Amino acid sequence: MEAHPSRSIVLLIEDDTDENSPTRGLIDEIGANCYRVTSVEQAESILNQNAPDVVIVDHSLPDGTGIELIALLRQNTSHRGTPIILLTGEIDAMELERAVMMGIYAFLAKPFDGEEFKKLVGAAIADEANRVPHSEE
Repeated sequence: MEAHPSRSIVLLIEDDTDENSPTRGLIDEIGANCYRVTSVEQAESILNQNAPDVVIVDHSLPDGTGIELIALLRQNTSHRGTPIILLTGEIDAMELERAVMMGIYAFLAKPFDGEEFKKLVGAAIADEANRVPHSEE
């Protein structure tokens, strides 16, 4: 998929290897460019080259967890303020609390409603577009 320059960029990291992922389809419906990967390693490679407007990460990944990836994002000044939405089928309360402490934008429990998902991603994109970048001191 070729990126459209005026569209927002959403990085989707999920363990679903189906190219026609329903989650990706919902992102396409809101008109955002979607870069989709299936592992922490692939996500790190994309994040080293791109600055997505929103990151959507599944908690369960083949080579790590969404929480681990969120920690990596928050350590990187380029991605520190990027809205992150955590998707999860199962997560314990302590891990969820840790994700909240790291500043996730939101989390959605699977299965989730498609319309709710699109509203949440749209709001995250709008919030990121309106965010004033912090000046370097």
